[in-house]
Amino acid sequence: MTVSQKKIAEKLGVSIALVSRVLSGRAIEIGISPDTIDRVLETSREMGYVPSAAARALKGKATQTIGIVVYDFKDPFFSAMVEQLQMQSRQLNYSLVLTGFLQRIPDQKDLQLLHKHALDGLIIIGSALDSSWLNEFSHIPKVRIGHGDPEEGTLCITPDEIQSAQLIIEHLVATGRKSAAYLSTQLPAHHIRQTAVTEAANACQLPLELLVFPENNPFKAGQELAGTAPHVDALICATDVIAMGAIHALARSGRSIPKEIAVIGFDDIPIANQYLPSITTIRQPIEKMAQTAFHALMHPNTRDEMRQPVQLIVRQSS
Repeated sequence: MTVSQKKIAEKLGVSIALVSRVLSGRAIEIGISPDTIDRVLETSREMGYVPSAAARALKGKATQTIGIVVYDFKDPFFSAMVEQLQMQSRQLNYSLVLTGFLQRIPDQKDLQLLHKHALDGLIIIGSALDSSWLNEFSHIPKVRIGHGDPEEGTLCITPDEIQSAQLIIEHLVATGRKSAAYLSTQLPAHHIRQTAVTEAANACQLPLELLVFPENNPFKAGQELAGTAPHVDALICATDVIAMGAIHALARSGRSIPKEIAVIGFDDIPIANQYLPSITTIRQPIEKMAQTAFHALMHPNTRDEMRQPVQLIVRQSS
């Protein structure tokens, strides 16, 4: 049951105006005694009073409500990021309004929920080059966890793709691999990752083949692409789910992992350590990224991108 200022006033036997002034921080300036202020604050805490976000918005105050837009609810990395954002919101006493897109395509039906709330900011989870829908939210600060259009005017918090690629290629060379294939779909982040991997492979003179699956189905992409480069002894996958599909296909074909071929993923989703064999992967600092996203909304700046350092987690698949 919602606790109102009227109920607090009735319990204390004081006026609603007095309770309102105490809870809005204006009690001392109009001469309300410290003892009365303490009584009102203690009673409001005991009764579980929560200020109305709508009322705060009407007064031009921050509502401590953040909108979260997820590009793909099926992506396990995005789910882990939502969990971290929820933990941050609890620590900072913020509320989250969550919505997302079907097939990663923005739609007005998906955005209607955000317009129903007076948001203090917006966090977008996922990479995309089409950011025109963000024009509707030009009045609030925005942060994207992922890669975006440089012209969209949104701070992008991204993994350091160059560092990631260098760690992967150096590991493959150090373990004696002679050639590799990069497996991906056509998502923007996968293309950015492809460029970084290609440059790192060229720098180390490691032959690299690029294999792109036309559908946004990562597990199927791994399954279908794994067998199309039988001459390579390493597969670099744009995500852990692609790596899972590749491992599944290689196991069915009888190729030994990692003796005959190494498989490396990206994201370090929880199941990567539980899969058989466990997957060597790039770990993104999702807790730090969530913290950075909240801090950036509360302290907006002019930076376009904040690259986060990553780790290579070596497991059985390489």
